Amino acid sequence: MGDDTLTIFFAHADAVAQRIREWNEYRLKQEIAAKERTIDIQVEKASDAKANKLAAHKLEKIQAWNEAQLERQKLRQKRFEQFKGLVFWLGGWVASGRSGIFFFGSAMLASATFAGVTIINLPTNLSCPDPKSPCYLVYQMRFNNKSVILPQQTKDIIAEYERNKNKPKRRR
Repeated sequence: MGDDTLTIFFAHADAVAQRIREWNEYRLKQEIAAKERTIDIQVEKASDAKANKLAAHKLEKIQAWNEAQLERQKLRQKRFEQFKGLVFWLGGWVASGRSGIFFFGSAMLASATFAGVTIINLPTNLSCPDPKSPCYLVYQMRFNNKSVILPQQTKDIIAEYERNKNKPKRRR
């Protein structure tokens, strides 16, 4: 079913491209014919040599303009063909199933990264046995890495707790 859909899609795209190409060629021919009619009218009105020279000069300018328009048309056509090739490649990539694998892999990587960051930052305080342990190194990547407690800090924290526990509380 997918190959039939792509075949139909590519057939329609080719038909549209052909119509656009024909329309652009028709429009360019109309512009050229209009310019040629203008040149013919101007040449007929010019009777002396000076007018003929002026008309010849204008004719050369218009011919140069026509050539430039043809070059622009060819460049537009080339860009259109490149774009069409890119659209066909993208359609083939989406239809092949590789796009689903790519987006699934990207979603799994983003989820794993979010879960890792959350797990690292979830505990409010963490006690690590040694500054050289992997625990301490991993938890140095925390957003609040001041909450990692080392063994030498444990005694100080307990002593401060005991001092504050025995102090009478002030009433306001």
